Amino acid sequence: MSLPTGTPLVVARKLGYSYAPGRFAIRGLDLDLLAGRIVGLLGRNGAGKTTTIRVLTTLLLPTEGSALLFGTDARRAGREVRRRMGVVLQSESLDFVSLERNLTLYAFLWGVPREVAKARAEEMIELFELGPMRTRKVWALSGGERRRFQVARELMHDMDLLFLDEPTVGLDALTRRKILKYLRARAQGGLGILFTTHILDEADQLCDSISVLHQGRLLVHASPAEIKARYGGGRTVEVEFGRPLDGQEAALRRRIIALGVGYLSLPSDPGKICFRAANAEDLVAELMRWARETNTEVERLSVRETSLEEAFVGLVQAPTEPDTAERP
Repeated sequence: MSLPTGTPLVVARKLGYSYAPGRFAIRGLDLDLLAGRIVGLLGRNGAGKTTTIRVLTTLLLPTEGSALLFGTDARRAGREVRRRMGVVLQSESLDFVSLERNLTLYAFLWGVPREVAKARAEEMIELFELGPMRTRKVWALSGGERRRFQVARELMHDMDLLFLDEPTVGLDALTRRKILKYLRARAQGGLGILFTTHILDEADQLCDSISVLHQGRLLVHASPAEIKARYGGGRTVEVEFGRPLDGQEAALRRRIIALGVGYLSLPSDPGKICFRAANAEDLVAELMRWARETNTEVERLSVRETSLEEAFVGLVQAPTEPDTAERP
C-alpha cells in the first residue's frame, strides 16, 4: 500500500562522499523527498548526481553527514529498506533469457505473485513498446530497446521510492512522453521519485522541485517555475522587421540597453532583434516606438517565457553560493 502523500522518504543533511582523502564527489548536500513527489537532480557531467543516487540507494556509504531512508540511517539500512526501493542506473544488465521471461523472473524475486507478475509484464511490454522483441534475449536488443527494458523491469515490483538515473537516454520523443506520463501517474499514487536527466524539458514537465548540483555542492533547490524566474533573466522578446536593419541594428541595441538593468542582448538573424528582458512589456513598447520613429514595419513580434534550460545554463555558468532559501 502506498504511503500517504507528504510522508518523508529521504532526508539528507550535510551529506558527503569522498572517494579519496580531501576529494569529494558530493559535499554538504541537503535533500528531502516526500511520498507523491518527484525531485529532479540536475547538473553537468561530473556534478555528483550518480554518486548521490548511489549513496541514497546504499550502494556507497556516506563519508560525512547523514541520510535517512524511511527514517533509517542509510549506513545501517538493510534488506527491509532496500525492498521498498527501486533504482535504474546508467550501467546495463544484459541477461541471457528472453525479455518477457526476464520481467516475470525479476518480479518473482521481489515476491510479486505469479498472476500479478504476468499482468504487469504485459502492461510494461505495452507501455514501453517492447512487444516485437518480447521473445528476444536482452543482450541482443538495441541500445534504446535495452534502456526501455531496464526501466520497465524496475517497475515490475511494488515500491515506495524510485531512483532514476537518466532513464530516457536514447529514447525517442514519443516514448519519453509516454514514460513521463506514467511516472507522473505513479507519483500521484504516492510513489516518491528522484530523477536525473540532461533533457531539461523533461525535468520541467515532470518534477515538483529541482536540486541543481555543481561540483558536488547544491546550488539551489526550488520548483522549476521559481528557478526560471530567479535565474532565467526574464522573458525572451524577438521582433522581425520588414526590411534589413543594416547599420541601425547596433544603435537600436544600444538604445534598449540604455533603458537600464534587466535587458540582455541576444544574437539573432539579420532583420531580427532579440533580447531577454526582466520587463518584457517595457521592451515591447520601446521596440514599437522605435519602429514608428524610423518608419520600419514590424512583421512579427513574439514574447517567450524563459526555458528551464536557459535558466540552468545561466546558473551553472556563473554559480553563486549554495542556496540557503527555504525549500518549497
